[in-house]
Amino acid sequence: MTVNAPLRLSRSKPDGSFARSIQTVTLNDGRKLGFAQFGSDSAPPVFYFHGWPGSRLEAGFFEVPGVKMIGVDRPGYGLSDPHPKRKLGDWPNDIAQLADHLGHRKFAVVGMSGGGPYAAACAHALSDRVTRTAIIAGLGPPEAPGMNSNRVGFLLNMGQRPITSAVLFPVMRRLIRDAQAEKRFAALRKRVPRASKDLETMTPDFLQMLLTSFREGLRVSSRGASSDARVYGERWPFALHEIKAPVRIWHGQADVQVPVSIGRYYAAHIPNAKGTFPEDEGHVSIVANYIEAIIADLRAA
Repeated sequence: MTVNAPLRLSRSKPDGSFARSIQTVTLNDGRKLGFAQFGSDSAPPVFYFHGWPGSRLEAGFFEVPGVKMIGVDRPGYGLSDPHPKRKLGDWPNDIAQLADHLGHRKFAVVGMSGGGPYAAACAHALSDRVTRTAIIAGLGPPEAPGMNSNRVGFLLNMGQRPITSAVLFPVMRRLIRDAQAEKRFAALRKRVPRASKDLETMTPDFLQMLLTSFREGLRVSSRGASSDARVYGERWPFALHEIKAPVRIWHGQADVQVPVSIGRYYAAHIPNAKGTFPEDEGHVSIVANYIEAIIADLRAA
C-alpha cells in the first residue's frame, strides 16, 4: 500500500474553534450527547470515536480532505451527560440516534485506541448502516492477548476496582487540568522509544492539541474515563466472529501503549477483517502517517 506524506495538523486553534459546528443532541432517554463536525457537510460522513480519555476534538486533529468527520463525546466526557452503569452494547444505539438526527442513513466509523471497542460494537449492531469500520491502535476484548499487560492491564484493573477508581481518576483529572500539565506532556517525548515514529509525531503542537482534548473530555468530571475503564474489562455482548461488516485494522508494531497483539487478534477473529501492521509505527504516528489511507479506504466502501 502506498502511503502519502503525513497530513498537517489543523492550522486552527486546538480548542474546537475550527470545527464547523459543536452541538449536543438530546437522546430518547433524555441524555445529551456532544459532538463536533469537521469538513464539508456534503462529504461522506465518518463517526470518530476518541481514545482514553480524549474528547470529540480528536476528530479535528488533522486536515483530512473529502470527508465529513464527526467526533462524538462518549457519556460522561465533554458535552455528553453521564450514563450510569452503561455497557458497551449501549453505544450503537446512541450513534444510531445521532446519525438519524444528522440525516445519515449510511456512514463509516473510526475507533482510535480506547474508541476501538466502541467501533467494533457499531460494526456488529449497525451492520445495515455502517459501510466500513476502521480500528486504529484499538483496545480489544478483555481476552485478547496484550489486554492484561502494562498500561492497558493497569487501566482494566482500575476499572474493576470502584473504590480505587473513585480516588485515582479525579486525581488524574486534576493533574491534566492544572497549570503544570503542559510541562508534563512535553516530557512525554522523553519516554518514547527511538525506534518508534511516535517521536517525530509528538511535536509541541500535537501535544498541545492532545492536552486540550483531554481537558475538554474531563471538563466536568472523570466519570467518562472511569466508566470507560470499567467497560473495557467487561465481557463483550457479542463475539468477534459475529461481526459481518467489513473492518480494517491499523496498528503499528512499535506501539508501546496498546500492544499490536490486540490488533492481530481483531484481524484473526473478524471474518471480513483486513489488517495493516507497519513495523516502525507507534500509537499516534499510525494516525499521522496513515490517516489519508485510512479515510480513502473508508470512502471506497
